Formats: sequence, structure tokens, C-alpha cells
Amino acid sequence: MGPEFYLVIFLVGALAASINALAGGGPILTLGILSLAGIDPRIASLTSTVALSPGQLVAGWLARRSLSKIRLGAPLPILALATVGGACGAALLLLTSSPAFSAMVPWLILGATAIYAVSGLRPRSASTGTGRSRILLTALFAPLAVYGGYFGGGNSFLVLALLGVAGHAPKEAGELKNALIAAINLGAVPVFAISGQCDWQIAAALGAGGLAGSIGGVKLFNRIPGGAMRLLVIGFGLMLAAWMFAR
Repeated sequence: MGPEFYLVIFLVGALAASINALAGGGPILTLGILSLAGIDPRIASLTSTVALSPGQLVAGWLARRSLSKIRLGAPLPILALATVGGACGAALLLLTSSPAFSAMVPWLILGATAIYAVSGLRPRSASTGTGRSRILLTALFAPLAVYGGYFGGGNSFLVLALLGVAGHAPKEAGELKNALIAAINLGAVPVFAISGQCDWQIAAALGAGGLAGSIGGVKLFNRIPGGAMRLLVIGFGLMLAAWMFAR
């Protein structure tokens, strides 16, 4: 593959990282582009996770102050749960065959988007901060952390949905999502890195673009109203699901 390909990959990485910071789902874009280039979807997915993780860590670090407001549980245990779950999900992906993964991808995206859309219709409960509800929310987050290591592209939608159920406004949920996804990636990336299945040349080009895109995406995020953010997430998820079904 020539220099033009890697320039395109750099630009795709920047766009995907901006989407990650704004709404989540950026790895789905890179998954699609790499699949079109003839790369196995499973390898493309784990390579995208590795490549975009530095940018995601930047976005998560910039959102770290929002963790003091999280309603899923105490910040440190939640971050630890996210990291361990991400590692477990990454291991599960390595055990999944490529045909099985390819068949699941559009359904994973559509389901995650639908859950996020429905979560916005639920009235916020004043009891979301009680001890019992926090335990329930933590229990619900655990499988999402595993899912995030398995399929990073759709997990942002599910995390946003859970944060919405917990009573967080869309903008606050977006900031918390960035911090939680960063922790999930922190667990998943080492597993993928030592697997020997990551395409490091592509990861380098995607990652370089991702760092630039994450910073730009976070700055733009602060200027978008909460209602518009929710519509952006739902619209982007539906568009990506339709595209993946049509492939």
C-alpha cells in the first residue's frame, strides 16, 4: 500500500477520533474503511482500538473532572471495573472467528443505538443516587465494559444509554463516556498488542490522526447543545447500522 493510502488512513483516524469525542462510534468508521481496503473485519476492529486509544486517552484525561459527578458508583472502582472488563472483552474477540464477528457487527450497532434512543424517553429518577440503585448501575456497567473491549465501535452508545438512565444530562454523559471508554481501552489495548494480530503500520497512521482529532473533537464538544448531541448520536448510529447492513 502506497503513501496515499496511509494519508487517507491518517485523515480517517482524525475524523474517527473527533466522532469519538463528540458522540462515540468512531471505530465503526475505521472498521468500514479498513474492511473496504480488504482487511479482515476482526483485525480491522482490534487495530482500530489500538490506534485510536491514545486519542481516546487524551479525551478521557480532559474529561477526568467529570468523574466526581458519576452516578454509577465511586470513580476509582468504576474505572478499575472498566479496565478489567476491557481486557476480558479483548480476549473474547481474539477467540471469535472472523465470519461470526462480521455477521454480528450491524446488529451490535443497531441495538446499541436503539437502547440509547429509548433511554432518553425515561424520566429521570430522584433515587438514582441511592446505594441500592448504584449497585444495580454498577452491575449493569460490568458487561458493558466487557462489550467495550470486544467491540469498541458500538459501546459508546450503550455507555451513554446507561449514563442517561442514571440521570446524567446528555452533555455530562458525553464527558463521562470519554473517561470510561478511555479506561476500557486501557484494559483492551495491551491484550491486542501482545496478540500479534494488530497491523502496526495502519495503527501508526490511524493513531497519529486520532491524536489530532481527539483534541479538536473535545473542543467542539463543549460548543454543542445537549439536545443536539443526542440527535447526533442517534443519527450517526442509524446511518452506520444502515451502511453496515447494506455492505
